[in-house]
Amino acid sequence: MFSVVMCCNRDDGFLFKAIESVLEQSYSDFEFVIVLNRCTDQLYESVVAIDDLRIVLLRTEIGQLSFNLNVGVNAAKGKYIVRFDADDVCHVDRLKKTCELIEENPDLDMLAGSCRLIDEAGTITGSRILQSEDWRRKLKYNNPFIHPAMVIKRDLILANKGYLGGYQSEDYDLWIRLSKVEGLKCVFTGFPMIDYRISAFQSKGSRLAYSEVASYFFREFLIRPDLQSFIGLFLTSLKAFFRSKK
Repeated sequence: MFSVVMCCNRDDGFLFKAIESVLEQSYSDFEFVIVLNRCTDQLYESVVAIDDLRIVLLRTEIGQLSFNLNVGVNAAKGKYIVRFDADDVCHVDRLKKTCELIEENPDLDMLAGSCRLIDEAGTITGSRILQSEDWRRKLKYNNPFIHPAMVIKRDLILANKGYLGGYQSEDYDLWIRLSKVEGLKCVFTGFPMIDYRISAFQSKGSRLAYSEVASYFFREFLIRPDLQSFIGLFLTSLKAFFRSKK
């Protein structure tokens, strides 16, 4: 039922803890698609050495996240794609809880999970608890989802052309395009699916990321000029200039 998809091109000291947290799930019926991209032979061999038949290991020479996510989603066999990043930690009951929520909501298309926040040492520093909301409306203000805590139907991703753009904001582009899918059912949960790591290696909040998101709203505004797209373009442009990290 589940394909956990994770991409990685280097180990910042967190990778093997991340892999371990997936393999130690209390719900064991899943495959774990790992896409190593533009990585060293040493890193590749170290992951190859992990003895677990649930791992599907792929390797590419294109070091760009959206491309490699598409590689992983394309290779996945599960009905649901469980996103995960190589510097985070999965809650041991993440997949068990996901299964329960899908059983309660059989027409679910996306599951938006919450998270705890951790620092580089793994110390819990806070949390981000998601609640049911009009996520389409919220998109123009900020990202309503935690990408590595998301579960999305594989067919939904494929039907909407996969991950299309962005060096650092590929998920935001996907949310904007999925927001136009009629009847899409997204379920929010306060369950902390992952420990989301805040570290110096992240690109979150960079000028490039905000600029990319502004370009998505500009695209949408040119396709169909409306107030929502204009507000999104205006706000993300301001963030690129005044709130971003260089």
